Amino acid sequence: MNVSRSLTTVALAATAALSVTTLAVTPASAGGAPDLGTVGVDRLASLGTDGVTVHGTYACTVPDAAGASGPGTIGVELVSRSGASTSGTVAVTCDGTTRSWTVTASAVSLRHGQAWLHGYLEVPDAAGNTPWNLFDATVIVVGSR
Repeated sequence: MNVSRSLTTVALAATAALSVTTLAVTPASAGGAPDLGTVGVDRLASLGTDGVTVHGTYACTVPDAAGASGPGTIGVELVSRSGASTSGTVAVTCDGTTRSWTVTASAVSLRHGQAWLHGYLEVPDAAGNTPWNLFDATVIVVGSR
């Protein structure tokens, strides 16, 4: 637990020390990710015979579209305490509307209990770039195979 607290403190100290520089050099056109939208994650994931299913909601827009619509992708990776992991993606529509999303991935050796979800939302722009935003959540995997 102390190691985690030390790392958090170091990360916060590094962020504070770099914040002025970061703000000065990260406009969206210089490689910084624009705010593409928001992603919510349901805290319960279901484990079944077809794999593990994670749900949530999202709202996103294409960064430079004349009409705010376009394709996007939500990708997730679930990692359990034992180190077992799985991942999956789903195509999403980015028009500013809040919608639901569902990813079902192979469960391999994933079992019930706490897992960490690491995810991304990516939305291609008109220039062919694919900016993305990251999100993290803790979920509880319920059910059994």
